[in-house]
Amino acid sequence: MADESQTTVRGINWRETFPFTQIFRAFRVAIHPTKLILGLVALLALYFGGRVLDMIWPISSNAVVVYKTPAGGGEVTDVETEVGIYDRYIKEDRPGGRPFSEIRERGRRQVEAQYMRTLGELEIEKDVKKQEELAKSGAKLGDVKAKLLERKDKQVKAAAEARDARVKAAPAEKQAEERKEADRAYARTVDDINEAVAREYKVAKSITGQGVFMQFFEYETGQINSVVQAVLANDWLGGFANNPAVRPNRVGVLAAIKNFTVTGPWWLITQHTTYFILFAILFSVVWAIFGGAISRIAAVHVAREEKISLSSALRFSTGKFLSFAFAPIIPLLIVLVVGLVVSLGGLIGNIPWIGPVLMGLFFFLALAAGFVMTLVLLGTAGGFNLMYPTIAVEGSDSFDAISRSFSYVYARPWRMLFYTLVAVVYGALCFLFVQFFLRIMLTLTHGFVGWGMMKNVDSATPVDLWGVMWPAPTTRFSYDIDTLNLHTDQALGAYLIAFWVYIAVGLLGAFFISFYFSANTIIYYLMRREVDATELDDVYLEQTDEDFGDAAPGTVPPAATTPPPAVAAGGTTTVVTSTGTHTAGDPNSPPPPSDPQQTTPPPAGG
Repeated sequence: MADESQTTVRGINWRETFPFTQIFRAFRVAIHPTKLILGLVALLALYFGGRVLDMIWPISSNAVVVYKTPAGGGEVTDVETEVGIYDRYIKEDRPGGRPFSEIRERGRRQVEAQYMRTLGELEIEKDVKKQEELAKSGAKLGDVKAKLLERKDKQVKAAAEARDARVKAAPAEKQAEERKEADRAYARTVDDINEAVAREYKVAKSITGQGVFMQFFEYETGQINSVVQAVLANDWLGGFANNPAVRPNRVGVLAAIKNFTVTGPWWLITQHTTYFILFAILFSVVWAIFGGAISRIAAVHVAREEKISLSSALRFSTGKFLSFAFAPIIPLLIVLVVGLVVSLGGLIGNIPWIGPVLMGLFFFLALAAGFVMTLVLLGTAGGFNLMYPTIAVEGSDSFDAISRSFSYVYARPWRMLFYTLVAVVYGALCFLFVQFFLRIMLTLTHGFVGWGMMKNVDSATPVDLWGVMWPAPTTRFSYDIDTLNLHTDQALGAYLIAFWVYIAVGLLGAFFISFYFSANTIIYYLMRREVDATELDDVYLEQTDEDFGDAAPGTVPPAATTPPPAVAAGGTTTVVTSTGTHTAGDPNSPPPPSDPQQTTPPPAGG
């Protein structure tokens, strides 16, 4: 009996068996230096552009900040929770049904009233009417700071006199021991004084409000952190209130994503409309140029394991600028136009007698329009993340990006959702790792520099100079510079240190941006293969893209694959092609193919 053949499984191609594992390449793709540089530049452009808008914006139009509100609170949190956090501190009941603008205005009045009390207590202005005028414009804040510093110096001087009197009153044999105890008590007193003065100045400074961009930026970054923490806690729908080990005000993954994509932007649109329009223009320009470049590098990287140069990526994104910028805008314009047509149709109902009848008769057209608008909105929400990768991979325009993203979402909605959830979980873990790495780096830097830093200990204000210039890194990377306890040169040094610290922290945001585009590019490739049966290595290449900035190990540039013709003895020329070796002038040598790109010889017999 013949031996039965046996099949031995020598290995499993996990990426082919489980396509979603391709998403795990996103971390390696995202940490490429070129993408991180583009992400950092994009983040800095948005940040400084937003700060410039905040500087030129009127103080009265800034976001209201009521001191003692919860961390991350403010106007956006009011929109999120629909609870007037200002009313909790005004000690009044929630105004049921009142518009948010009224709650905001009452919060502003509370801040102005507090500032007026500060002006009176510091004897800067005693006239009530003038206090109201100064509070509306936020004037005399410099005088408030000077008065607080003057009062601090007096309190520190009094504490020093009390310390000296305590030591002098002690017996001679115990004065050395008493001096040590008195110095420790004096240091604690000075710390309390500095903290109280900084707190009072922070309350007074709230009269200027908070820049609209800064409140929006802090809220959005807070939601990103909430997503990461919620993924670690495996909380997708919320319910942290029942878990005493976790902060009760933290939301679940889906709620944090909703806040990031809907709540924050909706607050900006409804409460600061003009600001939103200007910032949206800035965002569209920055996102199209740098986001498009990151998507382009990721597209080639994922498909061919090669990395195009920075200049080539920027040429591509600027050349496709209008396509990148208008891809997410066109669907919204379609919804707006259809909605306006429906609104115009609603005017028919105002015609006496016949109007309501006509409206009822043709109401099915309004329902059809609503159906179209819903399809477009859901397609935009589900396919938004695929629009930039479509342009980057296919080299197409915004209409192709809209068509493909809508097609993939509606053809395989559950697969698209599954890939997105995998990317969210994996991205949260990668983000946490990079955050942990950055925190260790900053902590080590702070500690070792602090060892060599001289302490600013004098008879007036014994404080830790390094700890004031750069507070030790905690769970939050952001910090306030305490200029009240720094001289001019020290304050300048502190601001320069903060600049470099925030550049390092910005790399965390750059990674987030790079990972976002890298992961969604991989998802686009997977969805395209699933719906269109197109292989993952199929990517559009411009002629300039052949100048790769960083080829993968083991690859050979295309120009090196074909050697030049070799001239043999007797005047014959030997040509090496993909079909073999052909010698010109030799009758026994087979002729070369007519097409230089032909990879198979012609059939026998011609």
